[in-house]
Amino acid sequence: MRDSGRQNLWRMSTHRTKTSHSEPVGRDRRSVSILAALTLAVILAGPHLAIATRAVVNLPVSAVAVVWARAHGGSCDVHPDLLVTCGSMRGGYSIAGTTVGNVWLYGDQHGVDRQRHEARHSDQWAVFGPAFPALYGADWAHAGGDPQRSVFEQWAGLHDGHYRR
Repeated sequence: MRDSGRQNLWRMSTHRTKTSHSEPVGRDRRSVSILAALTLAVILAGPHLAIATRAVVNLPVSAVAVVWARAHGGSCDVHPDLLVTCGSMRGGYSIAGTTVGNVWLYGDQHGVDRQRHEARHSDQWAVFGPAFPALYGADWAHAGGDPQRSVFEQWAGLHDGHYRR
């Protein structure tokens, strides 16, 4: 009885099942090919493709932000990096300004460094999507409201954001 049990186990372990691996492997190869082609396109196109992609990904929330800015008296300009700056606003943004999608909402704080900082926040919006405000808020609370301890502010560049002491 014991020997026949072992034989049955042996038969079960050596029994081949009819499974086809060609379909998933084919899909995997296609996925790798598409990923390789996209990577090559980004390398060849350089930063222009990344800027355009960021603008397209952020477009829905950016459109809402422009309407918000105009409703608060802001005048908006589009820059070569497709960042939209809406300045001279009468409220509707945080103390240092707020970036929503590709739109920087602010009162009178401006400058090339600051714009570069806010463009990096636009990159964060593109990467994290609608979850970004919640992630940023949780990080800000964890940092105790200190921009120098905020991961998102560090990634955006503390110096450019005028957060260096």
